[in-house]
Amino acid sequence: MRQNTRVLRRRILGLAAATAAAASVGVVALAPPASAAVTKIEGTAADAAGLAPTVNLYRTLLGDPNNGSTLGSQPAGRREINWDGTPDAQSSPNALPRDFFNTTVPRGAVFASGNNKFQVSADSANPTNTPVRFGNINPQYPNIFGTFSPERLFTPVGTNQMRINFFQPGSTWPATVKGFGAVFTDVDLANSTKIELYDQWGGLIWWQNVPKGQQANKSLSFLGVKTDADIYEVRITTGNRPLGASNNDGGSWDVVVMDDFLYAEPQPI
Repeated sequence: MRQNTRVLRRRILGLAAATAAAASVGVVALAPPASAAVTKIEGTAADAAGLAPTVNLYRTLLGDPNNGSTLGSQPAGRREINWDGTPDAQSSPNALPRDFFNTTVPRGAVFASGNNKFQVSADSANPTNTPVRFGNINPQYPNIFGTFSPERLFTPVGTNQMRINFFQPGSTWPATVKGFGAVFTDVDLANSTKIELYDQWGGLIWWQNVPKGQQANKSLSFLGVKTDADIYEVRITTGNRPLGASNNDGGSWDVVVMDDFLYAEPQPI
């Protein structure tokens, strides 16, 4: 009887081990590739004219056409966000809805942060005379931030970290992209600002610091990559301090905001 019990126990343990092994194999099968091919384009300039060749080279890498706000995923091309057409009602001092560029302007990008608060800077013709380039937050900022595509800029509020997730434009269907790039202004420190790319399993595909600008104020920096991996989420760190009334740029404090986003056409998962 004891021998039969031991045999039965061994069979149960063997079945459990086989089940665990099968489960492990299933997880491995879902795992993303260990490495991905990445083509990187980066550059800095003192003004928009100087940075334009770098950004245009990245546009060529992503491919045409620029699909604008066309609903649904397209077979080729890219999407761009330059903030400049954002209405006054969704610009400083007002908040930008985090899904604005997937609903009102369907380009397949939804933003997130710890508090989900974002702001697009005012233009010079706004009806409330709100200062440009986030002067409504700190009067120093119009003097340190430049623009690539005049004249609005973009930032998370109350934090210097944000995320971007992608969707089939105009829908709630998750999507991935094969490349992402962005323009930054006033990157003063070589290790303060970075882009990270993640797959849908939370695995890190690639990351790099954004190159330091060429001058103390109003510099422009660009970093963009194209990859054969599927980018599910982009994480961006802008400087080492969030925008704030008492957060002046200078010394060891680096306050950074963003201009144009460019990314490959979102394709549904």
